Amino acid sequence: MTGVDRKVTYVRFENVAPDEIWGEIADLFVSSFAAPPYNESPSDLQSITQWGPDQLASPGGRLVVASHDKQVVGFALSQRLDQDISWQRRLDAMLPARDAAIMPSRTVIVQELAVNESFRGCGIAKQCIRELLSSRTEHAAVLGVFGQAPQLREMYRRWGFLELGASPIYGGTVTLHALHQRLPWMA
Repeated sequence: MTGVDRKVTYVRFENVAPDEIWGEIADLFVSSFAAPPYNESPSDLQSITQWGPDQLASPGGRLVVASHDKQVVGFALSQRLDQDISWQRRLDAMLPARDAAIMPSRTVIVQELAVNESFRGCGIAKQCIRELLSSRTEHAAVLGVFGQAPQLREMYRRWGFLELGASPIYGGTVTLHALHQRLPWMA
């Protein structure tokens, strides 16, 4: 495909998105994270159709969907940190004296980001994050990157995210690296 053939449109949803979009999001989520290096359970990933709308409906909930030829090729999902107790505990364990910029009610979590493999390297991930973090009332953003994806951690660092720390998840089989960015993000 040429660059002209790859026209991508971005739509931002606040707190609610059409039911029909969640099936396409689930398909992309499964294809992205059931594959190496993540190897997550497809049935667990498919459950985004249940918990995704709940996260979107919560404070700080936002969904950005990237489409090409009416097909979802990327998405990013957020919610506020004070809505996710597991993330709060994880950050508390990493940062016993939590950075003052990371106040749960003033921090947004980039919960999920996925881009169709055929569209990677085209700037879709960065634009999804840009849309997700633009015009926010929160002062900071956090996100997690699995240890088995060091190239993604490096990508976020190039975008200005700073590492906060790491913690074991999934019974210690995976290391999750938490990264932080003050808002507004000027990427």
